[in-house]
Amino acid sequence: MKKESKKQVKLHLSSLKKGRKKEKKIVVDEHAKIRETRNQSNKNPKSLEDTMPKLKKQRQKKLITRLIALILLFSFAILVVVYFISPLSKVDMLSVSGTKEVADQEIIDVSQIKSGDNLWKVFFERKEISKNLLSELPQVKSMKISFDGLNDYIIKIEEYQTVAYLAEENKYYNILENGKIVNESRKVSIGNPPIFKSFEENKALKAMIEQYKLLNENIQNSISEVEYTPSEIDDYLIKLYMNDGNEVVASIPSFAEKMIYYPDMVKKIGDQKGTFNIEVGAYFSPFEFNNEKKEEPKTISDENSVKLDLDAEIQ
Repeated sequence: MKKESKKQVKLHLSSLKKGRKKEKKIVVDEHAKIRETRNQSNKNPKSLEDTMPKLKKQRQKKLITRLIALILLFSFAILVVVYFISPLSKVDMLSVSGTKEVADQEIIDVSQIKSGDNLWKVFFERKEISKNLLSELPQVKSMKISFDGLNDYIIKIEEYQTVAYLAEENKYYNILENGKIVNESRKVSIGNPPIFKSFEENKALKAMIEQYKLLNENIQNSISEVEYTPSEIDDYLIKLYMNDGNEVVASIPSFAEKMIYYPDMVKKIGDQKGTFNIEVGAYFSPFEFNNEKKEEPKTISDENSVKLDLDAEIQ
């Protein structure tokens, strides 16, 4: 019995020792964990302290950039407001260039651009202004509105050339190179263009202008008047009154082709004055004078008419 009790005591003591060892290990492990957590906690503040200045700098940069952007935005808005209030945003002067017959003031009046108008409103409406001006003034071929300084505009004009004047009831109307007749009349013709009579805005007028433009300047300047005299046979018959006193009867389609020989035909007849008929072939009929008064020229079939050989002139 004593032996058994001793064994039990020994077993109990050994179990107690083992339990204590385990407790010690657990305590040691817990202490180690506590130390690790303390070390980690000690390390973390250091890392935050290191990162805090960087975060502050980044935040400061963002704030500065935002402030600069806001300042620039407000400054721009203020400048825009000041600009549109100031005289710089208004039209100061309007000038016109390139005009020959159309008055500068007429261009300005039709454009409806005035000093003090909004500069940019005029800029964005310039196509509409051009369209309106071209429809109101048929003599204007093209126009361009552009800046001429900070707040000045210039209207550059290209006009249709006036090739002749239409005479009606002692008034003269510009006939333009495109065949249009300007409604505005004048009392006296300007420059060297010839006087047209009995013409209207039709095919005959356009054909006559095209033929006239084919002539050289010397022959153009030698023509005083052109009268439209259509007949049952020829819808394009015309009669010319020359500056040298002669007259010419011609048909518009072949007018330029034959009229280029006019200087040579005049040389052939010498000092005589009369009518050149170049409608079909080429004939000359001299004028007859009675009591120093000019009579009607004789017809082609008249005995005094002289046939001119244009083929010889061509050679």
